[in-house]
Amino acid sequence: MIKSDGRTAVVTGGASGIGEAVLRRFAEAGWRTISADIDAKRGVPIVDEITRAGADSLFIRVDMAEEKEITALAERFGAVDALINSAGLLQNAVRVLDMDIAEFDRIQAVNVRGTLLAARHFGKAMCARGSGSIVNLCSLTGIRPSAQPAYAMGKASLDMLTQILAAELGPHGVRVNAVAPGYTLTPAMQARIDSGARDPKRVTDNSALGRFVAPREVADAILFLCSDMAAAITGVTLPIDCGWLATSAYKSYAAQP
Repeated sequence: MIKSDGRTAVVTGGASGIGEAVLRRFAEAGWRTISADIDAKRGVPIVDEITRAGADSLFIRVDMAEEKEITALAERFGAVDALINSAGLLQNAVRVLDMDIAEFDRIQAVNVRGTLLAARHFGKAMCARGSGSIVNLCSLTGIRPSAQPAYAMGKASLDMLTQILAAELGPHGVRVNAVAPGYTLTPAMQARIDSGARDPKRVTDNSALGRFVAPREVADAILFLCSDMAAAITGVTLPIDCGWLATSAYKSYAAQP
């Protein structure tokens, strides 16, 4: 049995990838976890497994492109202790001139608008109580250009949203931060590697630590940002990239020893 510490976290996108890792990590730490995801087929078994391990966890099917579903989620659970906005759609490489605008609209609706709405609804309840923590999932694609226009532009928007919310909600005792994972070895990434869509050597060769980020490592950082140890931290986007940003820039510069 996992000892509960009385705190509750809502994790959007908890049915896969980093969201799943976050859900499991918070449950291990004694938090009650709410997994909000559109994929019930995968999300329910994950929550069942967490529950069998002795933690308090619940799955709620939510389409992050639908405001009424986000509103219902927030009204049901109110002022939770933490909201982790992990839900999002990926995008394959494409040029702006060739991109399907319908794809752009769908990604923006889920990744940006969905995150904004969740932060608004849960943030209001947190402000009324006077405490809470929100963590958004950004990306290195919001810091460096990537041939994923809709996805990258969305993540850059979330970086700014994080700073704006930190300034607005901070006076009410609510902290808002973000993480920017680098190349993370999620099942989706592994599938891309296996299909030949990603070259793992190009990633590891440009990483200071010479490896991919593990989903658990991103979850650890998010747990820290939601903990009392990060009580003075708000408005930041923390890269978790095994040193990819530093190394890729270092190697691209003309002068190297």
